Amino acid sequence: MSLRNLSDQKLIADTKMWNEKEEHCTRQFLRHINEVNRRRLFCDDKTDSLFKYIRKNFNKSDSETSRRVLAAKTLRHVPSADKALANKQVTLTNLAEVSALVGNIKSSKKKNEILNSIKGKTQARELVDELTGKKRTTRSKTCSHSDGSLRIHLTLVGQTAKDYEFIKEQLSNNGIYKPEDVIGHVINSTAESMRKKITGIGSRKSKVIINPRTISAAIKKAVIARSGNKCENCGSKYNLHFDHIIPYSISKTSTIGNVRQLCSNCNARAAIVALSQTKMDLYINQS
Repeated sequence: MSLRNLSDQKLIADTKMWNEKEEHCTRQFLRHINEVNRRRLFCDDKTDSLFKYIRKNFNKSDSETSRRVLAAKTLRHVPSADKALANKQVTLTNLAEVSALVGNIKSSKKKNEILNSIKGKTQARELVDELTGKKRTTRSKTCSHSDGSLRIHLTLVGQTAKDYEFIKEQLSNNGIYKPEDVIGHVINSTAESMRKKITGIGSRKSKVIINPRTISAAIKKAVIARSGNKCENCGSKYNLHFDHIIPYSISKTSTIGNVRQLCSNCNARAAIVALSQTKMDLYINQS
């Protein structure tokens, strides 16, 4: 039926109905992605985070994805937020704004107080700044160029800003003044140190391994060479762990064939599959 044939009253009524359905679907979507996160199911899709999983599969922009991931996080920490969202007492944006705040608080009472403080508010940013005592700064932005260069816009605050000034003062004695040269020097020095640490695994004489479950330095070095120092499931280079493919409690072996590198999320997913969701909920997904 063409919308042009609807009466004015019917058109207005249907518009309200579809708006309510959209809000209901959004709440259901948040619930579902929370469960996907609990099970770490995004790892089965070869992605290392819920954010990347949503961007890849649901055709949403970075801002849309970020808002939903953060709002879902608030629902995990403050279950009553779901009812508040259903009753239109809070917005998706405001739930996203307070996600980090409620995530760092253990008291359920305090979390609910924060939720109550944003009810009916159109903007929660000022409240978050007031409660945290921190002035809102511009988020860092990174732009990649075809020539392989990166343009980074960032704001340094607190001790980091002081450390930057100190490093800049010291490097000025070597003729290094420009911000990009100072940051480049620090990055290069840090990267060189990390590469030496990675490639140096097993270079020293290994100590006697008392616990047979311990993965030797030589095995770690071989696994890193095989993986390229990346997660062997999703390819992430962040927060890597050495993992027993067949749990050590079953295999009793830490050979190169039974050891792999996984990021923290893929490691958690592997444990869930091997040991059950119920058991792993005791160690992960804690509010």
